[in-house]
Formats: sequence, C-alpha cells, structure tokens
Amino acid sequence: MARLKSLNLRLKFHTSYNTHPIVIKYKDSAVDGIDLHIDQTEQKEEITFEGFSPNDAKQVVSCTLEYNDREVDIQSIASLQMKDNQYVANVVIKNCKNIHFNGRLDLNFSKHWFKHNVLEGASLDEDYVHWDQMSFTTQEVFCVGDSFTFGHGVASNETWPSLLNRNAFNFGSKGLSHDGCVKNVKHILQNSKHVKQIVCLLPGATRKLFNFEFLRSHGSIPISYTSEYTLPEEFTDEINDIKELIFKGSINDDWIKACTDIIYLCNKHKVECWLSTWDNDMYMHIPTEYRLPIFPHLTSFTERASDTAHPHKKHYELFVKNIKPYIDKRQN
Repeated sequence: MARLKSLNLRLKFHTSYNTHPIVIKYKDSAVDGIDLHIDQTEQKEEITFEGFSPNDAKQVVSCTLEYNDREVDIQSIASLQMKDNQYVANVVIKNCKNIHFNGRLDLNFSKHWFKHNVLEGASLDEDYVHWDQMSFTTQEVFCVGDSFTFGHGVASNETWPSLLNRNAFNFGSKGLSHDGCVKNVKHILQNSKHVKQIVCLLPGATRKLFNFEFLRSHGSIPISYTSEYTLPEEFTDEINDIKELIFKGSINDDWIKACTDIIYLCNKHKVECWLSTWDNDMYMHIPTEYRLPIFPHLTSFTERASDTAHPHKKHYELFVKNIKPYIDKRQN
C-alpha cells in the first residue's frame, strides 16, 4: 500500500509598507517564507506578526500557501489573534489571509482540508467512499452505485432511487468503482439499524479503488484508466499499476468477486439484495437469482442530463419500470 508519512507546504508572504517594516516570526526566528513540515492531518502552526503601526496605512502582509508549486487554500484554516494593536479592539479575525494587525496567525489543518486541497476529494478515515459526509436515519431501502445512481445532471426526484421508492437512501457516488460499491454496502449493513433492501447498480469494470496511507490516516479514491488527479507524486507508481490492470482487462475477475461479495454480505445480514449494471460486457456475470434487468443503453433516448452526457430522467423511468416487477414479485 502506498504511504505518505509527511509532506512540505510552502508559506509565502508578500509584504508592503511605507515607513514601518513588518517582522514575521516562526518558532522565534524572523522569516520571509516558511517551509512547513506536516506529519499529521490535525497539525497546528503559529506565525507572529510585529511592527504594524497606525501611522503607516500601506502596511499589509498577503499570505499564500503552496503544495508542489500549486497554490492551495489558506483562508479557511487561518485565523489571526490580534495583539498589542493601538486604538482598536484586539479580537480574533477568522478566515484571514491578508494581515493588517500585530498578532498571532493560527493555521489549523484538518482531514477535511487535506481531502480537498491535496487528495482531490478522496475519502479519509471513512469506511465508505463518497465525496460528501453520509449519515442514515430510518431508511429501509438503499440504492448503491456511481453517477448513474447519484443522478448526475438531473433533479433529485428524477433519479432512479427516488422513482423506485421516494424514501430510498441514494448512496450513489460519482465515479465510484465496483469495489467501492462493496465498501459502501458494508457500511450500510454495519451502520443502519433499519435496512431491509439494497439495490446496487454496478459501474463497469473500468475503475478500481486506490487505497493508501496518508499522514497516519487511511484513504481511498476510485481510479480509472483516464483519471488525471493531481495526487502526491509518491502515489504515482501504484496508481499506474491500477491503470495497467484496467487497461489489460485483468480487472474483470475482481468485478465478478464484487458481485459475490455484495450478495454474501446481504445474505449474512438477512437483507434483500438486487444487482444490475450499465455494463453490457459484465451483466451476465451477475448471478441470475439476484440479477435485475440491465440499465437502458444511453441510445434508448436522445435526451441527456444537463451535462449532455449522463442519462436523462427517461432512462431512469424506463429502468425502474423494468426492475420493479422483479422486486415486487419477490416481496410478494
């Protein structure tokens, strides 16, 4: 498994003044830039600013943060505790990247920050794969899949999970892989007290989860052959191995195993299980007893979602029309 134990961020300062120079200190030393060595996701850093005077209106320090020569967000993690400023209240200024006062700048890193600034939205220390935080209430029906389940480019009430059961939990995640579906099914079965049915629309055998360790945390993100994520260069070799696996078609057995894993997990928890896919080549590998009709081919209708690429509401309506008799028959 790929591991990244630490990384460096470059904190840059652009300083302006007229008559009164500004002093920036990090760990009690004056600096004009800082290489931050990061080895934990919740790391905190402190930088002090001195020399601001009410007699110099041009004084300002603009702060920027870079990772691998690419600017990343600093504003959301930065707050200035004002100190020793004349004629003003010394308060805390949140979301502060431009410094106009003496004080201590606190940088409070977090898993959320690294997820969105370094890891391209990858899941971090979560036992499911999704771009957003997920939580369940009393839903009994769960629908698992990729963007075809999420309903990219259509209204939430036009997705197939909503059309199948308006109270269904839509656990669709854009770009999800087949092994990501297995992971999400596990999460449902372990965390929902009310689940009775899981319907999974599997993606094609064209993606696979890349699992990694990052600053003492565990992460995962689906990778396809065409993925162009800007991830840490330390991950490059393993990502390329996944792409080669997909390109050679060696991933098909892994896809078939995902089907059997989902069925086994659902049966173990006595939860009704149904599977389908939009992949014509893999469809017949789904065991007959659990197989729903295949998702309609995109050419079934000329209409598309708002992005002009994903399925339209008509595709979802036809899919539900085709699968509902199977589900209703078993329940009856």
